[in-house]
Amino acid sequence: MNDKDFDTVPDQTGGADDVYRSQPPGREERIHLLQATVFIEDAARYREICHRVDKRALQIYRMYQSNTIQRCRIVFIFVLHILAFFEYPSSLTLSSDIRFRGDGVSIPCGVTEGIELICLLFFVMDVIIKYWLIGFAQFRKKNWMIATVVVLTLSLIDWCVSIGFRCNEATRFRRIIRPFFIINYSNIMKKTVKCLQRTLPEVFSVLMLLGLHLFVFSLVGMLLFPNPKPYTMSNVTDGVFVAQSNVSTPSPSNSSTVIGEGETYFRTLLDSFMNLLVLLTTANNPDVMMPVYQQNRFYSLYFIVFLLIGNYCFMNMLLAVIYNQFRGYFQTSMQSDLLRRRVGVRAAYEVLKETDRYSNISHAGLRHGVSLYNVRTIIEHADLPVHVKSALREDLDRKVTMSDDYFSLMEFQACFEAMETDPPQKQKPELRWFQNVWVRRLQRCVAHRVFGYFGNLVATANVIVIATELSLEYDKSLGGNTSNLNIVNFVFVVYYFVEQVVKFVAFGWKRYVYEYWNIFDGVITVILVITEFFAVGYYGFPLSGSKQVHDTPVVWNFVRIINILILFRLLRIIPNIKAMTIVAATLVDLVRNLKAFAGILIVIYYSFAIVGIEIFHNAITNTPSNSTGLVFECGSYQQLEYWANNFDDFSAALVVLWDIMVVNNWSVFLKAYAKVKTEWSYLYFIIWWLFSVVIVMQLFTALIIENFIMKWDKSASRRNRGNSDFEESHHFMSVHDMFRESLHEPTEEEILLHISNNQYLQTTLS
Repeated sequence: MNDKDFDTVPDQTGGADDVYRSQPPGREERIHLLQATVFIEDAARYREICHRVDKRALQIYRMYQSNTIQRCRIVFIFVLHILAFFEYPSSLTLSSDIRFRGDGVSIPCGVTEGIELICLLFFVMDVIIKYWLIGFAQFRKKNWMIATVVVLTLSLIDWCVSIGFRCNEATRFRRIIRPFFIINYSNIMKKTVKCLQRTLPEVFSVLMLLGLHLFVFSLVGMLLFPNPKPYTMSNVTDGVFVAQSNVSTPSPSNSSTVIGEGETYFRTLLDSFMNLLVLLTTANNPDVMMPVYQQNRFYSLYFIVFLLIGNYCFMNMLLAVIYNQFRGYFQTSMQSDLLRRRVGVRAAYEVLKETDRYSNISHAGLRHGVSLYNVRTIIEHADLPVHVKSALREDLDRKVTMSDDYFSLMEFQACFEAMETDPPQKQKPELRWFQNVWVRRLQRCVAHRVFGYFGNLVATANVIVIATELSLEYDKSLGGNTSNLNIVNFVFVVYYFVEQVVKFVAFGWKRYVYEYWNIFDGVITVILVITEFFAVGYYGFPLSGSKQVHDTPVVWNFVRIINILILFRLLRIIPNIKAMTIVAATLVDLVRNLKAFAGILIVIYYSFAIVGIEIFHNAITNTPSNSTGLVFECGSYQQLEYWANNFDDFSAALVVLWDIMVVNNWSVFLKAYAKVKTEWSYLYFIIWWLFSVVIVMQLFTALIIENFIMKWDKSASRRNRGNSDFEESHHFMSVHDMFRESLHEPTEEEILLHISNNQYLQTTLS
């Protein structure tokens, strides 16, 4: 924004302040108005105000923080990270199965590297501009900016190495640290990383106990289920048994089973530890205990006690620790954000006080506060959400009606607390009543809640009929136009269509689209009617006998689409059940708040996938059993034909990491890669399991718990005020909203301390 924009005087609704604005603001006054505007924008977005405040710097700063530049950052981050699918080894094959995937498309050297260089140079310019705006004193206090410089330097050096080796270097280190840029440009994601960092010491203590638990039970397992060589204790010399080998001794069946358990799962300490670690995730339960349990039921106690302590005690203790740290840290972080907002508002007030020194207000020195005109000016020029601006304008209008043209400090701060208000809920449109008596009666019937309950009952009955028909006569149910299911569905679709038409006519357009569930219901119904129309056009009306079509792909597709849509339509019952409404609203909030937590998952997925490619690329090769006469071990990687699960390209590596995070059959991958590489490869998979499942997913669970608790409590309070659960489902709760009620207002001393420590602001106020 050019400071000349402040020459435009906002519309005034009256008041004595109009008299003193016959002349446009002077140069110094325009600069102060621009400074106050930027401080208000910083406060609205919880940003620090420690940046240069001269005119040129503020103009560049506003451009740097603009939505356009933010979108450019997102585009460059996306392009930089999507390169992994095209870089060697590329994922440009239809299948990742090593038996028949063929050679992937090879991108010439320099293509992806050129795109990468453009992205890196963009981030270099971004850091240079930010450094110029905040100065060296602030730069050295920001660890993330220092880390950005280090990452960019390493990336550019590694890029030069790649070009020097003509893209044939052994390892591309920069790809591993590339996800740093995802975290660096998201404040919530950086808070999440700091939360994880603070959580690690407490998590590490619980993990140490968990490791000790695994170690002790591994030793106990080796003692309970030995793996002996065929020795007999026959000679005793000085009270010591002397073992004689190669002596065959008969063993009872129970003893042989115990030995079989030891040979299979407790052969060595490492095997014992890894099998129990897999058991901790229940991936090999009850397989691991079946050899001994078949002969002696009491051996099951060993495995039951192990899982009770490890899975149900230690793992839940980890969740409790992570949840406690999550709530504590985020509450502290939100408190810091609130302090930034209060500092920004107070800084704007102090700057506006300086503005009055240069204004034409003759009695400025006799009044305490800032003029209403200047407040209105910065509100109109600030980049604020629409609902915030509307609330601020209303407050200013109330001020004008009281013939008060000045804001005191308390009034100024109270005015800008509107930045913390939620967007107003849309007012429910009034029902437009028709003149005709019969139509008015129809409107009353449709508007009554019983009509909605009846519609839900019909939808439920339709689903029950579908389930019954598919259970009893699956083949006949998906047949032609004479099948019972098609006949019933046709009747139900006709009812759905009539129901939506009646609701639309009775409510009117505005009242109909006010409720999202009406839109959902209407869209599903329209698709159902169109699909049923094509089905009728293809093989006639049910029972009409015009066409008899059976077992054709077109018929099957029509029938399946209709039934799937009917099943989705059952979701209309959600607004009528309180618990389901709160759960659905929580899921919607999670999707909106998921950016930070999904970003952390993307970061660890990306980095671990690149590391996995560097370690295990082409480690597993195809060895067909039918051509070599080999018979693979039951349950092995080869026997299960997991050939498509490998680390031979980026896309395949992501799928393998997902399979391991789900932990079902993850022991197959552990054994396969330990066999073709080394047993040290266990560390890679264990660390991945710890980061993805134990830490990040537990943090995600903590977010769900906190969000659901807050939603439930707010729902109760809103219901006490007369609001419905449906209205609660429209209320979006951000991370700041989750902790707002537990925050306390910063003290005057804290605010003034931050302002006094701001060297740029002090230069302006002096």
